This record gives sequence, C-alpha cells and structure tokens, in this order.
Amino acid sequence: MSKTVTFDVEARQALKKGIDVVALMEITMANLLASGNIDYEDFLASIDTLAAIGHYVLISNYLEFYRLTSYFRRYTKQMVDVTTGINNLLEIFNEKYYENLDGGILESFGRLFKNSVKLYIYPMRRGAYNRYCQAAPTNRPTSGLGISEHPLAMDVWINATNLQVELHLRNLYAHLLENHHVVPVVGYNSSLMEIFSRDILDRIQTGKSGWEKMVPDKASRIIKERHLFGYKKDVLVQAL
Repeated sequence: MSKTVTFDVEARQALKKGIDVVALMEITMANLLASGNIDYEDFLASIDTLAAIGHYVLISNYLEFYRLTSYFRRYTKQMVDVTTGINNLLEIFNEKYYENLDGGILESFGRLFKNSVKLYIYPMRRGAYNRYCQAAPTNRPTSGLGISEHPLAMDVWINATNLQVELHLRNLYAHLLENHHVVPVVGYNSSLMEIFSRDILDRIQTGKSGWEKMVPDKASRIIKERHLFGYKKDVLVQAL
C-alpha cells in the first residue's frame, strides 16, 4: 500500500504559525513483492519519477498504516495527515493484516489514530470500484462488496461517506467518520480519477500511445530518457 503524507486545513494554520510542514510520497518496501517476484528496477523507477516531478520520497518497510504513523510520532507531535484512495482504505479494514496483534483491528486503529492523525480519502468512480473489487474476489478485503451492496448508478462516486465495509465493522467505521478520523477529499479533479497506474504501465510496456497525457510532463520525459518501467522506444515507434 502506498501512502501520501500531506497536509490539510490544520497544516495551513500551522504554516501561518511558522511551523514547518513537509509533504512526503511514501513507498513501502513491501511493494517490491509482486506476484512473488522482487522487481527492484520498477521500485527504483517509481522513486526516480516521483523525485523528478519535485516530490520528497520516503522509503519505508511499513505495510500497515499504523506503523507508518507511529514512525512519524518519533519526530513530531504535530498533525499527521495521510492521503490515499478507496482501495487502500479497504485494505486498512482487512483484518488479516492484524492477526499478529492481540487486540486485532481495534488495537491497530488505536495506534493509527492516536495523537492527531487523519486519513483523507480520494473517491473512486463506481465502475472503477467494481473493477477493483472483482479483480481478485478471493483476496478482496470485504466479502460483502459488490453491486448488491451498492444499488447505485454506474457514474456515482464511491467515497469515504458512502463506502460500505464488512457488516460487523460498520459501527467502527461510522465512529471514525463521525469523529473526522476518516475524511473524504473534496475539490478534486474528477478527470484525474479516471487514470490508473496499471493502465499507464501497460501502455508503457506494450508501446501504446496516450500514456504521456496521463502523467506530468517531467515524468514522461524521464521515463523515455531512462527507459523506465520497461519502456522501449522501438516498440512505441512500431505501434505508431
């Protein structure tokens, strides 16, 4: 799971008070494991691309969010905001990650939201949401997810407010919403919500055109210059 440590209204107030605020793009080493194989090149390419477009990148070995926020608590007592998407929010509610904790998911949430931590959640269009849930039905976080759980129009956005988790966790989720520990992102660019990293990667590796418009110009340039993520100029030329 990838997380972005960012800032919100409280952070803007902190800036006015002269408190330093740092926005970090965090990548966990756990993402090195994809389909049982370790792909160091793609991992390093992600770091180089993020750095090229001006982001600070934090590399961690924390798969669970509560471990990440606990790490930041070693260095600051200020507000810590984590910005992520619906898919990662679903993973946070996947109880398999907390089997090693005596208190299970309750203990993990107690650690995660301790000392001024908020999760800001980007929405996902209904069609993309269904696509995510159906990609790996046996591994998806909540077995109750799907069309039957959301009798909504396909163009409706699934956000932090209308998301449904497992039935026995819904009161817990409602508590987090009501106390503003989990907050939906507003004012987002809806056109960007239609872009998915896996689609971009497929276009880069198969030579399909159009992916350049899905990423910042600086990212496109460094990918082409360094042939990152399996980009091959010859394949792209033949495709054109």
